[in-house]
Amino acid sequence: MNNTWPRMQVKWPDNKKIGILMAFDVDAECLWTQRGDGNRDHITNISRGTYGPKTGLPRILKMLDAHNIKATFYVPGWTAEQHPKIIKELADRGHEIGFHGYEHEEKGANSREEEEAIMDRAEKCLRDIAGVQPVGHRGPGGVMYDYSVEMFYKRGYIYSSNHRDVDGPFFHRINGKEIPFLEFPKDSLYDDGFYMCTLSEPMRESMKSPREAIKMMKAEFDGLAEEGGRMITFVFHPQLSGHPGRLRVLSEFIGYMKAHGACFMRSDEAARYLIEQHGPFEPIEFQFDK
Repeated sequence: MNNTWPRMQVKWPDNKKIGILMAFDVDAECLWTQRGDGNRDHITNISRGTYGPKTGLPRILKMLDAHNIKATFYVPGWTAEQHPKIIKELADRGHEIGFHGYEHEEKGANSREEEEAIMDRAEKCLRDIAGVQPVGHRGPGGVMYDYSVEMFYKRGYIYSSNHRDVDGPFFHRINGKEIPFLEFPKDSLYDDGFYMCTLSEPMRESMKSPREAIKMMKAEFDGLAEEGGRMITFVFHPQLSGHPGRLRVLSEFIGYMKAHGACFMRSDEAARYLIEQHGPFEPIEFQFDK
């Protein structure tokens, strides 16, 4: 993996204390066909996934409108094909759509050629259906390879959201030099799947109530806001957090963060802001051929 520079003290706009990236993984049925109980066609699994784009997303969009917040939605190409109307609506409402595999392939690919083929297929779906070319990468399962950063950068991407090793953004490096390509780390602490998912029996036993889950996230928010110059990248799933009770508590949490120094941005907006703040980058020599 390419060398990274892990700490960065960010001056957020309007002297805000902390950057907040509201990001939703629209895995839909793929979450179950790729990871569930092995039965890709079971109506229970399929309908659980369908709840996200069919019922959860419209409710989430209404909530975001009420807070006047634009978010990032990571959408597998297959999801866009199956639910084109609501995915196009995301873009039409001014939200960002990021790359999230074609069919949420958690195992990833072994070669750069295979990974490029998956990205080509997924990106074409998003262009054809939503009219957008993604510039942000969130790999299903956070899968990345030695060639990934250079490959993403050459494809026109400006950020990745896969690492988990620092409480804030950082610029990736190639051959020891920073490039205008950011990492927006995430963590299970900020992932509703950690608290609310029911993929397997052991996870059901550890499920938290919405208020318990948000209480833990709030504690982390308070700590990072006190440090200042940090960022939280959330990972919410419409099929989980799109339920009314959970979304109501999430909406309250957003209100709390707004009142306590949070700067809300789409992920691509945050990347462009930080690249501009950085200034000129040194020329680099790439490690891998295209």
